[in-house]
Amino acid sequence: KFAAMEGLSQGQKRAPLAVFGIPVEEPPHLKMKVGIPGVLSLMAFGDIDAHVPGIEDLRKEGRPTPPFVATFVSFHTMVGLGTLFIILSLFGVYLLYRKKLFDARWYLRLLPWMIPLPLVACEFGWIVAEVGRQPWVVYRVLKTQDAYSANVTGGEVLFSIVAFGVVYLALGALYIYTLTRIVRRGPEALAAKEVH
Repeated sequence: KFAAMEGLSQGQKRAPLAVFGIPVEEPPHLKMKVGIPGVLSLMAFGDIDAHVPGIEDLRKEGRPTPPFVATFVSFHTMVGLGTLFIILSLFGVYLLYRKKLFDARWYLRLLPWMIPLPLVACEFGWIVAEVGRQPWVVYRVLKTQDAYSANVTGGEVLFSIVAFGVVYLALGALYIYTLTRIVRRGPEALAAKEVH
């Protein structure tokens, strides 16, 4: 999973931390890779010169590997969103310190659009966890192909997925509707309501 998350196709010493790259599934590699040399080795083993095995090394050992593209894209989207949240938060603190927060209308208008993004980042993290562990349900104990239930039909699985989707869409729509109403009323209307 680690090699796929970081887009490391060939194992190497001083392995770079991938900042950007366009993943290709077969053979697994990154096009236009931008990385920070040695950081992946340092993170994985505490030694900048350590050898980090790549996807191809694991395959040569006969070890199964997860889907390369889905794992890489999901992980980097999650990390990218987390980085965006940190940058926006620090910029907000800077504006507050400079006493310009409430004058930066573009920034204040941008923030409500950020509200659903932590949930999106969380879902991408879930995808990394689930796709990245393939082909295992329980690592080296139970494979996905052996874990399905013969008692549950495909139709029942589809129904449950659609039902969950409908419930989550309804809750999301209700959330957006309620949030929009509160924002349109503004703080003055809420303050007046609290006084009564």
